[in-house]
Amino acid sequence: MEFSWNALVAAFNRLAPEGTPRRKLLQLVAIVLLFEGVSVLVLFSKAGLFAGLFSLALGILLLVFVHPFKRERPVAIQGAAAPAAAVKEAAEDPPGVKLVDAFMRLLRSDYVVMALGCLIIVAILVFNKFLSDRPGLGDLDTLSIMMGGMILVYPILAKHFKIEACFSLIFLGLVVVFLVLPQAVTSMHKGTGSSIGNWYVQYMLAAPFAGILDLVGIPASSSGSMVVIEFHDGTLQALSISAYCAGLYSFSIFLAAFFSFVLVFERLRTAILAFVLGLGLLVAFLGNLFRMVIIGIVGYYRGLDALLWAHENVGWIIFLSWSAVFWYFLLGYVSKHQTSAERKTEVN
Repeated sequence: MEFSWNALVAAFNRLAPEGTPRRKLLQLVAIVLLFEGVSVLVLFSKAGLFAGLFSLALGILLLVFVHPFKRERPVAIQGAAAPAAAVKEAAEDPPGVKLVDAFMRLLRSDYVVMALGCLIIVAILVFNKFLSDRPGLGDLDTLSIMMGGMILVYPILAKHFKIEACFSLIFLGLVVVFLVLPQAVTSMHKGTGSSIGNWYVQYMLAAPFAGILDLVGIPASSSGSMVVIEFHDGTLQALSISAYCAGLYSFSIFLAAFFSFVLVFERLRTAILAFVLGLGLLVAFLGNLFRMVIIGIVGYYRGLDALLWAHENVGWIIFLSWSAVFWYFLLGYVSKHQTSAERKTEVN
């Protein structure tokens, strides 16, 4: 059977027609895979090389299939005229695209934009090499480098992938604002942390974590931010709940993705936006607590080494799983809402 690229594209379009929640979800997945692939390659290791290249290749392939993300434009119909408000809304760029365009106009030249991206990357590398107490690239360094890289390649990508490029730039910028800057400021003022943060870790994470482990038959107790688990072999292991365990990463990435989505892809009414945002934060909290419990169970049965492996790897699996379900239902709601609104417009 002769391979046909057009037939493959047609099959993909039948599986995920343009404008459907499934199509938009695959577009978001493509962007996530690209970020994950670049992140793994930046933190180069022989073990992660294949995973990084695979993620990058799969993300590019998905993006080729789902692109272009077509925004609705007014179509001239003989004997009918579209409402002025609908024409205006369809013709306008999303707020996120306008915001990025304004930023680019402020810098005046694509070369200045690319130079700014290079400057950010070089500054992070120089700081880690000569000024940091812990030389080497960590998660926060990688995110900052990715933001610099996105600024660097934006003028090139925007020519063909403007929607995706705007989403990516806003997403990475918000991740840096929500996640990187607060931790950078905190590291400059080392201390015991705020009372609100300590209260959250103690009563919203450590205590429920230990309580749930007890409920499933694993002896555990908490004191402040510390949780002590008695493993299956009788050994005691003390675990400290850090900012990572507190869900700072999942909360920050969810918020950045949500606001980027609203600014670039879909506009939501204020009431719906507040409800969905609150629901997403609640699910992020429960997902993070579930991750901690899974890690505790793995440690109880398999020991400390397995616990540390689960700590490094299980979180992203759980985060991506609940995120995929959340975004699928959100996109389904938006699609249904838009269809209902279009029908009402046609009737009026």
